[in-house]
Amino acid sequence: MGFSLLEILVSMAVVAILLAAGMPGLQQSSERVQMQVWSERILMLLQQRKAFAMSENRQITIAIDSIAAELPNGLSLKHNFRAGSPLVFEGNSGFARAGSIELQNAGYGSKIIISGLGRIRRCQSVGMALPEFRAC
Repeated sequence: MGFSLLEILVSMAVVAILLAAGMPGLQQSSERVQMQVWSERILMLLQQRKAFAMSENRQITIAIDSIAAELPNGLSLKHNFRAGSPLVFEGNSGFARAGSIELQNAGYGSKIIISGLGRIRRCQSVGMALPEFRAC
């Protein structure tokens, strides 16, 4: 009362087809989560550095290129802060050097925008829709 070899092979083929059909969705989900996690980490880092600058009443400079070095493969970071004009939070006011940081992977993109008044916000720059993100 067991299964024949043919029945086992057919059932294995069906399982393989179902798994293969689900793989693109799994990869897409992984890219979405990666974008959400890393953009949240960078946003939180900037907010913490701004709060630290204000609590200590001193100027804090953020080395954005060191953040880019920590990113996983497949995730890229672009910013418009130059070496002579880095991202700086002023201690007495919370003001900052205005600019943006953009993260991109294969399917998604997010941008973190820092205003001159020190406001930090995040939006979706390109790619497929990300929950919780407004369009830039």
